Amino acid sequence: MFELLMIPLMSLYLIAITWLFYLALMNLRINKDKLTLPAKVLAYPMLWIGLMLDITLNMIVGTLAFASVPKEWLFTTRCERYLKLKTWRGGLARWFCRNFLDPFAKNGKHCGG
Repeated sequence: MFELLMIPLMSLYLIAITWLFYLALMNLRINKDKLTLPAKVLAYPMLWIGLMLDITLNMIVGTLAFASVPKEWLFTTRCERYLKLKTWRGGLARWFCRNFLDPFAKNGKHCGG
């Protein structure tokens, strides 16, 4: 029974950690002109970790959520491709963008922006 819960629990954990990195990196992007050298020294490794988390999220959670193998490396790029569709995948991509990505982008439009 416990083994059956591991995939959803690990997926939620991956989503949460990746989203936290996304929020931090969007804040750093918005304030990039204010970053001091010590802040940059900490920020650049975070960028690479965030990128690896995004790729992992896209490959695992994105594949499960969209029920398809990705053609792109990044979750946002996959969502942008699906946004054009009038299918359940397009609706799911719009939901992810509207609730988790767009509100925290500098211009309010992370997906397709």
